[in-house]
Amino acid sequence: MKQKFIPLFLVVFIFFGFHFQSNPGRDIVPSRTKQDIWVDSVLTQMSLNEKVGQLMWVRAYSNKGSAHENKVAQLIQKYDIGGLTFFQGTPEKQAELTNRFQKMSKIPLIISMDAEWGLGMRLKKSTISFPNALTLGAIQDNRLIYKMGTEIARQLKRMGVHVNFAPVADVNNNANNPVINYRSFGEDRYNVAAKSYQYMQALQDHGVLACAKHFPGHGDTDVDSHYDLPVITHNRQRLDSIELFPFQILMEQDVASIMVGHLHIPALDSTPNFPMTLSRKIVTDLVQNEMNYDGLIITDGLGMKGVTKHYGSGEVEAMALAAGNDICLLPQDVGDAFEKIKAYIITGKIDQNAIDRSVKKVLRHKYQLGLTHTQKIENKNIRRDLNTPDALAVKRELFQNALTIVRAKDGLIPLSNLDKYSMASLALGTLEDNVFQTYLQKYRTMPTWNLDKRITDYTRKQLLKDIRNYQRVIISLHNMNQSPSDNFGLTEDMIQTVNELAKQTEVILVIMGNPYALKHFDE
Repeated sequence: MKQKFIPLFLVVFIFFGFHFQSNPGRDIVPSRTKQDIWVDSVLTQMSLNEKVGQLMWVRAYSNKGSAHENKVAQLIQKYDIGGLTFFQGTPEKQAELTNRFQKMSKIPLIISMDAEWGLGMRLKKSTISFPNALTLGAIQDNRLIYKMGTEIARQLKRMGVHVNFAPVADVNNNANNPVINYRSFGEDRYNVAAKSYQYMQALQDHGVLACAKHFPGHGDTDVDSHYDLPVITHNRQRLDSIELFPFQILMEQDVASIMVGHLHIPALDSTPNFPMTLSRKIVTDLVQNEMNYDGLIITDGLGMKGVTKHYGSGEVEAMALAAGNDICLLPQDVGDAFEKIKAYIITGKIDQNAIDRSVKKVLRHKYQLGLTHTQKIENKNIRRDLNTPDALAVKRELFQNALTIVRAKDGLIPLSNLDKYSMASLALGTLEDNVFQTYLQKYRTMPTWNLDKRITDYTRKQLLKDIRNYQRVIISLHNMNQSPSDNFGLTEDMIQTVNELAKQTEVILVIMGNPYALKHFDE
């Protein structure tokens, strides 16, 4: 299969001018011999329980109070778990808990986060959110993606986070995708591969492990695997050319880990209702043997309905390890998982040597990350250190370079001769003053209208009467969302108002939301 991908990779390499730098592991491993000595010495002293524990990464929140915190502490002490995945909270509290949990762990924990668009994805009110991937997909200069990844890596390291579950390497070739959509760099496999590479390399060049997800490709689904098991019916040739393409490139460029998604793909494993996460044909035969990948293989969250709908607690985790995964991410019940996994080992469904191989992978990454000893996070000024002027400048630069003129008839954009035409501004979806209309006034004084998402026939007719004589009307759409099922936050009233006005005068439409909403405004 690698031979199939080599010509395509060369095209990507030449076209995008990839920026090659070394792996974080290659930078920070002083000597492979020293690494192997440490890994082997730790492994030989571990019990079976301790080995299994290293393959479990459990949930942690910094906003759920002492009962939750104590539960996480008990899991660390009882099961010697190998890692934590932090979700919502604040930077200060997360740093405090990370220090607490690391101090009680026999072997320091790997700390991971979903930070696809930065810490703001989880620490929403107190840290920076960079543009989502679909916005970044419009950027022409891929060096800016590397710049963003560098800044995200800096912030993650400041928080004591070692693994970012990013980039999303899914090719979003289904506009109605309810779970990937705006999290993908788009529909073009070359663009997805190029930008995923730059993001991955930036993270790993700066000491944070990247994780390409959701293997083998979650882009062409109309089902959210958090709630059910999506089915992808494409044949192997199509999968090789589209879905697998970015993952193959990232694997060849030493992405530290991949995340296997909860998907059913009959062309790869025809077992009914069987998620790829639990399939040995996928995880071992395809990923490890055919694609020759030896990095860390992580399941998607094992509490998601895409995997729990047909298999019970404990069974899911045991089957995941039997398939060849190295890490059980967010197990439903750690106690159930331990009992079932040990039963699988006793009955030969899981090879003890396979457990040892996975534990060695984990320990090697811990060595490379400096986790041979406890690391302490300095909490003082942590919020200031995360929200720097430089970080905000990167965010602004990304948005500036993502702005796209989709269509400009007769050279209308950029606007010139502002005094030559009568102009007006209409904001739909908000009744409040907004930055966009305020800034328009800096260029040209013009009357403004604001309408909510619900617009009565009377209000629409009155608006059209009042505004029809202006030669150019700038309409901006506000308070949109990312949900295809909710029409991206647009109402039929908004769509009708735009299209009716466009029949009467020259309209410049500014969409401040998901670009798939453009389908409503082809005129």
